[in-house]
Amino acid sequence: MRHLDPATGLIEELYEDEAGLHVRKTNPDISSLFDRNKAMADIAPSMAGEAATRYVGSVDAVTAERWSRECGASIGTAEFMAYCKRQLLDSDNSKFLVRGF
Repeated sequence: MRHLDPATGLIEELYEDEAGLHVRKTNPDISSLFDRNKAMADIAPSMAGEAATRYVGSVDAVTAERWSRECGASIGTAEFMAYCKRQLLDSDNSKFLVRGF
């Protein structure tokens, strides 16, 4: 069974095998997220002045869920945020950043 959420573009697939019922979530097109991150980089303040707190970037729900499973912490916890920071410092995930840390 396959379900597409038109609001988010998230595809959920349910399949069963001898191990049980599985749910696979994919987000095939997150280019709008990257476009929004690029737009935010253009308007985000620099590291000086009013930038005491600033927007760092966005991660899609599927990636956040995968990272949560990898680190073993719930989304929103301090441990999860530390893991996200390490992941975002990796050059493979730099596309999620607006401006570096």
